[in-house]
Formats: sequence, C-alpha cells, structure tokens
Amino acid sequence: MTAPRKIVAGLFVSLDGVVEGPEKWGMPYNTGEAAEAVTRLFDDADTALLGRTTYQLWGSFFPHVTSEQVPTADWLNAAPKYVVSTTLTEVGQWRHSHLITGDDIIGQIQALKQQPGGTINVGGSITLVQWLMNNDLLDDLYLQIAPVIAGTGRTLADGEQIPMRLAATRAFANGVIEAHYTPQPR
Repeated sequence: MTAPRKIVAGLFVSLDGVVEGPEKWGMPYNTGEAAEAVTRLFDDADTALLGRTTYQLWGSFFPHVTSEQVPTADWLNAAPKYVVSTTLTEVGQWRHSHLITGDDIIGQIQALKQQPGGTINVGGSITLVQWLMNNDLLDDLYLQIAPVIAGTGRTLADGEQIPMRLAATRAFANGVIEAHYTPQPR
C-alpha cells in the first residue's frame, strides 16, 4: 500500500501575523527567489484544494490568464480542483472543479489523500487551512513572512493551539523569510 498523499498549504504572512489580503501588502515581496519558492510548491502537486472564497475569486480570474502572466496559471487551470464548502451546491465553470460538501467532509478529504497522485496544494483559503490544521489533515505549512506590518486583517490563529515543528527556513534577498512547518500530534 502506498503512503497517503500530503496536503501542503502555502500562505503569505505579515510580521504582525496577518494572512488576509496579501494582495494589499505582500505582493511587492512576491518577487525573485520568493516567487520561485511559491511556484516550487506546485512542483510535486497535481491537485488543488480550495476553500469557497478563494475558489470563487480565483475561478473568476485564472481561466482568463496563462503562465506567461501568472506563473502558476496553467497548472491551476489544468489541475483537478476540489472546493470545500458548506454553502455551495455546485461549482462554477472552471475546468476540473469538484465540490466537497455534506456531512462527511473529513472522510471525503481522507479519501482524496488515499487516491494515487502527487501532493495536494492549498493556496490561500485561510478558513480551510485553519480547518485542516484543527482536524489533523494538513501535512506541511509554508509561510512566506513578508517584511511589512499589515496593520489589520485575519491571522492564522482561530483559537485552537496547534504545536508545529520547524522543518526548514530560508531567507531571500528581498527580506522575505520562508518557514516550513509540520503540525505535531496533540
């Protein structure tokens, strides 16, 4: 039997812990080595897992761009996308999109992890990342810490304490620090 697939999340975070709205404060730092590191998160992945808000936002944007414009666009447009939502009843027209909903979302995600394939990539989707961590479903968390104070916005914390182990760090020339964490048993 093969090992389960990993769910890997990547988020931008400000120095004051804000993960919401990185397009407002973090994009000047998504350059050079930092941008390449984001793209590398997709190298082993063949599936995207998205929360409703991110799916709706990205689904209105990515089908209209290519990797010449946004490096991950072709990957996102071609990959199977699983949307976790308790409110959606169907997904939009973005190719290869599937809905995970209902009473057994945990079971559906565990089944997805058991399917053959590469890693399952979660981009953005703060609520989903929190939920995955709270339900012991997230395997790796990559934070790109931008050298900026955002001032306001949601943080990754949602009230539950989750011990993490630092697996690796890298500092980039533009001041961004990438920290790779793995959740620890509680």
